[in-house]
Amino acid sequence: MSWLISVNTMQRRTWVPIATGIVALVFFALPSEEPLRGFLPDWVSLVLIYWTFALPARMMVGMAWSVGLVVDIVSFGLPGAYALSKAVLVYLARVLALRVRTYPLWQQTIVVLGLLGIEALILTLIDFIVSGDLSGLQRWTAVVVGALVWPVVYWILRRARHLARLGH
Repeated sequence: MSWLISVNTMQRRTWVPIATGIVALVFFALPSEEPLRGFLPDWVSLVLIYWTFALPARMMVGMAWSVGLVVDIVSFGLPGAYALSKAVLVYLARVLALRVRTYPLWQQTIVVLGLLGIEALILTLIDFIVSGDLSGLQRWTAVVVGALVWPVVYWILRRARHLARLGH
């Protein structure tokens, strides 16, 4: 009977990463003016990075691929572009997770900048291969803004994780 209670408790707690992912997807999908779009961080990537650092055993590359496909659909983009970039992002974050968790927040921010930069590079290369255009330079501004807001995202999601009593 205690096994049922622990499973039920864990199921109730898994809604926190899912809910924060949905909120990030809504923020991603909010309409914005084109010049302003370059200053908006990729909220979905920031949430994926946080949960991968916090719970690396639960964040799988296949799940990131699925989230990326949803982002592809929401953004009306090339199917698979965000799926590939999110899968690579989570893979790299999982590789680094145990080390990065011990870093102070300013060093984590540098790692997040690198991860977001790699994702932006992947998306830029995909755009170049498909359209031959390298005009996606606004994507790089979003990378810097994403790194700048990382401490706030980290604090909010860490608070949510502790309130839900999710493991380390």
